[in-house]
Amino acid sequence: MLRIGVIGAGGNGVGHARYYRDCPRSEVAAVADPDTARAEALAAECGADALSDYAEMLDGVDAVVVSSPNYLHREHAVGAAQAGCHVYCEKPMGLSAAEADEIADAVRDAGVRSAVGFSVRFGAALQTMQRYVREGRAGRLLSLWARRMSFLDPARWPAWRQDHALSGGVLLEINVHELDWLMALGGEVRSVYARTWAEGQDAPRANDHNWVVLNFEGGAVGTHEGSQVSPVPVYERAAIGTEGGLQTTDWGNGLCYAARGQKTAPVELDAPFDLRGHFLDCIEEGIPCVADVEWGRKVMRVAEAVLASARTGQVQHLMP
Repeated sequence: MLRIGVIGAGGNGVGHARYYRDCPRSEVAAVADPDTARAEALAAECGADALSDYAEMLDGVDAVVVSSPNYLHREHAVGAAQAGCHVYCEKPMGLSAAEADEIADAVRDAGVRSAVGFSVRFGAALQTMQRYVREGRAGRLLSLWARRMSFLDPARWPAWRQDHALSGGVLLEINVHELDWLMALGGEVRSVYARTWAEGQDAPRANDHNWVVLNFEGGAVGTHEGSQVSPVPVYERAAIGTEGGLQTTDWGNGLCYAARGQKTAPVELDAPFDLRGHFLDCIEEGIPCVADVEWGRKVMRVAEAVLASARTGQVQHLMP
C-alpha cells in the first residue's frame, strides 16, 4: 500500500487526502500545514500524523501531494522529488516557467513519477470532446475556444491569494486549466498574443482579466478569455472543425455536437478520467502519466508567453 503525504490542509488538500484515505491502494501517512489546527483536523480524519513542517514527512512516505499555496509549489515539489518521493503537484506548477523548469528537472533527476493537477481536462464533458476530436468527428480542427469568467470577491480570499505575486493572478490560479485543455486538443503552440488587465495591482505579471490567442502548429486557432472580476458569469468551451463541432452546456456539465449541416444535439458523456488513481498506476506500474511535470512545463511556457505578450504588446513565438 502506497503511503501518501499531503502538503496543505486547505480545500484542495482535504479533497486529495480523503481520496487517498478511501482508496484501497493507498493510505494517508502524514498531513503538513503550518496551521497546526487544520493539519490536526485533517490528519485525524485520515489516521495520519499531523506536522507543521513538510520536510518531516519526506522519509516516511512514498509520494507527496503538493496542495499548498501557489508560491510554495516550487519549494515543496522540488524538496519532495529530491527526497525520492513521487510528486503530485497541484496547478500551477510554480509561478513562472523558470520555477516549472526547476520542478521538472528535479523530478527527472530523481527518477520519480509525477502528475500535475489539471483536473478540468479530465472531467466528463472534456473527455468526451477529446474523444470526438480524436475519432475525426470534427474533421480538421479550425477553432478551439474557452471562456471562464466569474466574480470572486477578494475580501473572501486568503492574504496570499490577494497578492498576484504569490498567486499568479487568475491566469495561473484558475485559467491555466484552459491553457491545458486547449493545448491537449490543439497540439503544439507556435505563437501567442495576449492582453491582461489587473484591478488595483501594478506588478508587471498581475492579471485579473485575460485575453489570449494561441496559434497551433496544425493550423487551428485557440482563443481564451478568463476573468475573476467579471460581473457576468460565463463558463463554456468549444471545438469547431470542418466536419463538425462541439460545445459544452450547463456550465460545463453537458456537451452537444453537430455534424456539418445537421442540427445540434446533446451527446452522452464518457466517464471522467481518474487522474489521482492514474497517478498511483504510474507509480505501481511505471507507466507514463498523461499530465506529468514535463507536460506541465509546456503549459507553463505558454503561460509565460501570455504574460510576456501582455507586457510587451508583441506576439511571442515559441520554438519547437
